[in-house]
This record gives sequence, C-alpha cells and structure tokens, in this order.
Amino acid sequence: MTVNIAIVLLNLGAALSAFIAAILWHRSATVLVPYKDEADANGIHSAAIIVGKNTDFIGTAIAQSLWSKRAAYAAAIAAALQGIALSLQSVAA
Repeated sequence: MTVNIAIVLLNLGAALSAFIAAILWHRSATVLVPYKDEADANGIHSAAIIVGKNTDFIGTAIAQSLWSKRAAYAAAIAAALQGIALSLQSVAA
C-alpha cells in the first residue's frame, strides 16, 4: 500500500512539473522586452535592434533563453519523477 501511495505522489509531481514546464515554455514564446533608450553611467546609448512595436530584439532573445531554461528544468524534474515512479512500479510488481 505504501509503494502505491509513493507511485501516485510521484506521478502527481511529474504531472505538476510538466504543467509548469508548459506554462514556462509558453512564457518563453511570448515574452517581449521593450527597448529603453537610456544612457549608461558614461552617458553612452547602447546599440539595439528594434523590431515590432519598440521591442528590443536582443533583450527579448535573452529573456526567451532564460524562460526556456527554466522550462527545461521543470521538464527534467517531470521526467525524473516519472522515471522513478515507473521504476518503483516495476520493482513492486
């Protein structure tokens, strides 16, 4: 009975992690970083590629990479939990 509860909890954790990964990947695909025309401490304005409605292309790519990395970690956790659950189920059978 205890093994069955552990398997259910591991599967629930895997499902939750997969759902979180989906949300994070959606955020990765939709994030936009607005261009800010601000000078640095030396009074120099940085170069930027502006696309769409005042969107910083490079800043957006960096933000997308960050959100995608977070989603990959959540997906890895989901896969690990599901793998443990399947292993436990095989051993218990």
